[in-house]
Formats: sequence, structure tokens, C-alpha cells
Amino acid sequence: MISFDRLFFDITYTRTQAGTSGITRTVRNLLLQSQRLMATQGKSCTPVAFHRTGFRAVPTESIAKEEKTHVRAGATSTKAFKWATGRFVRSVILVLLRLPWFVLQPLWAISSSWTFDSLIADGKKITFKPGDVLFMCDASWNYQAWTAARLAREQGAKVVFVLYDLMPLTHPQFCFALVPYIFKQWLVQMLGCSDAVLCISKATEKGLRDYAREKGVGLPPVGNFHLGSDAVSPNRTETARVSVEKFMTQGPPCFAAIGSFEPKKNYEFLLDTFEGIWSRGAEIRLVIIGRETAESRELIERVRKHPEQGKRLMVMFDATDVEVAFAYASCRALVFPSLAEGFGLPLVEARARGGIVIASSLPAFVELADSGVFIYPEGSRSALEALIIEHSENDIRAQVPPMIPFSWEDSAAHCMRLLEKLLMPEHTL
Repeated sequence: MISFDRLFFDITYTRTQAGTSGITRTVRNLLLQSQRLMATQGKSCTPVAFHRTGFRAVPTESIAKEEKTHVRAGATSTKAFKWATGRFVRSVILVLLRLPWFVLQPLWAISSSWTFDSLIADGKKITFKPGDVLFMCDASWNYQAWTAARLAREQGAKVVFVLYDLMPLTHPQFCFALVPYIFKQWLVQMLGCSDAVLCISKATEKGLRDYAREKGVGLPPVGNFHLGSDAVSPNRTETARVSVEKFMTQGPPCFAAIGSFEPKKNYEFLLDTFEGIWSRGAEIRLVIIGRETAESRELIERVRKHPEQGKRLMVMFDATDVEVAFAYASCRALVFPSLAEGFGLPLVEARARGGIVIASSLPAFVELADSGVFIYPEGSRSALEALIIEHSENDIRAQVPPMIPFSWEDSAAHCMRLLEKLLMPEHTL
């Protein structure tokens, strides 16, 4: 039984996004399942968005319109958001980064607040009361979340935030140049005004505790919960494109890599590895599925013009959910060479469908691994090559049972149980 009557769920950043990947996907799924879970107990779960004067309720009609049209947060405000996060503004920021952070920080704070204030201008301001919980599950380092969180806490609400990873601090080279600065400020400020922190893996929780110990930062109660994944057999009528099915199932063994074209995904290393295998005459295929990003423009241009494109290589920037699921189920193995991850959702989704996974030795991957996951030392091209060749010659999928699925409903229930536990007055670290 959930002890609090009102849960306020931050979706500030997610409502600006049209995609369904990464944190955005997690937020949408956990919101839906949390609303269902709270409703079964006669309680409310209200989506809210940041405003500098305090969190505001996201209008129900706004959410319905966004889900139906896939246009987030209204046309005018969405254009403003895209402009504020676009290439021109990024180039200006790179110039401004020559300034010291104490000068740049107020400029970021003003522009960020203006942008997100405009996105929720029509929302009703929330008045919190004792017993409420403000659940900050979104990518809230994009705005001065702590200013509104403090107001909620002063009114009696408990504040809980989700930590996905510490990549901007541990691997700043994989982030846009401004992110490490704002992420560090966000983390320190949120730790100082929160009643609990929920991490998405044991690895992330350990990273947070190590960071706090190293920096001498105090921690509220901390725990970790397991993210969910989509149903293994969704009730859909769509099918994958014929050319996609043919590439993955007809001819030499096909391996898949799934995830956005971000530097941390290590696709350049993966492509180098397959080029080495192809140079020795091996007839195997590789399909890479992921959205384009500005950070990987050179790699994207490389794969578009690759001589093996359409032959032994297929790169898909527009794959549907059905085609992603088909890749999980049909390819010889999912190759996951990432250099930094807080969880590893593709690993779980592939294994739930009975697929084999070849993954780098990240702590989060080791934590999730079962008998169908084969770990290689991070950065070892020879070890990765050996595993790819081994699985191209021996299809063991029928010999390894699938991972037991963990649904988004399970994840939301786990999340709420942990939240309850960490907010208990007698809870100690």
C-alpha cells in the first residue's frame, strides 16, 4: 500500500521530445505505469513541468495532443526549444565557454529558465503539502530544477530524483562541452535539497557513493531499481520492410548494434572491427540502428558513403519499433561496444527475446549479464573480433534460454517500493 496520496511526476524535458529512446522512453513508460499503479489505490499521479516560480501541472489536453500528434509542448514553444538547443546556439556556446564558469552560469540560467518557462506558461501552479512526493525522473539537469524543488520541499513535499549515470563527470569527452558544468551544478544542488535518490543500477549507485565520498558531499538515502522493457510480443499489425528482413535473415550471419549515434556508443570502434574481419574475407553482416546526432556527424558521413553499405553493412536512421524488435530476434547477436552506460536497455531487450549479446566490460553490463551475454575487455578489438567470429560460426541461440522479461509495470512497482522504503523516517544509509 502506497502511503502518500499525491505523486507529482516531472516530465519537463521529455515533453519537448518527439522520440521514444533513452531517458525520454523511460520517463514516458514510468509515468504511464505509475499513474495506473496510483489509480488502483485511489491516489493521483500528476505530470508536472518546471517553471522558475514553481512546478506547474501539465494540462491534460496538452498531453493528449502531444501523444496523438507527436508534436511536443505546442508548436511555438517547441520551435523556441529547438532553436535554443540547435546548431547555431551550440556554436555560440562553444565560443562563450572561453569565459569562466561564474560568468557563463548566469547566462545559461537565464536562457534555460526563459525557454522552459515558455513551455509551461499555460500550466496551473502546484501548491504542495505535507505527504506529497515530487518525483524527478526526467533529464532535469537541463533546467534549474533545484530552485522549484526547494519550493516544493518548503511546502512540505518530499523530493526524490533519479540518477541515470555520472557520465558528464566521469566521461566528459562524450558530452557537449557545456553539459559537464551544468550537470555538476545540478547534482550538487539536487543532493542538497532531496530526500532520496533512486539510481537505475547498482553500478550507478556505486558511482554516486564513490563520487560523494571523494568530493566530501553528503548523501540522502540512496538505492537502485531495475528499468523495464517493452513486451516481447507486442500486439501490432505492422511488419518490417522486406529489404530489412531480407538483409537480416537471408545470406551470411547478421549482427546488430542498436542505439543513437553518440560517441559513447563506440560505433567507430565497432565499424573498424568489422572492417578488419571483412578484409580477411569473412562473409558476415552488420546492421546499425540509431538516430543521428550532431556529435557524430563525421561517423554518420562515413557510414553513408561506406563501400559495404547495402552489401555487408546496413545503417538505419529511421527504423521502426517493429524493425528494432525484429533485429533483436533475428540477428545472430547484438553487439554492444559502449564506453559508458548507466543501465543497458538494448542488452535486456535482446536477451528477453532470446538473442545473444556481445558486450563490453562496463559494470552495468556485467551486472545485467546472464548465460546469453558474452563480455569482452573494453577496448580490446582482438577479443571482440574473436567473439564475433565464434558466434558467426556457431549459432547457440536455441541452447540459451531467454532472460525472464521485466516489464515497465514491474519497474514502476519496484520504483515505488524503493521510494517508500527510502522515505521511511527510520531509514538509514
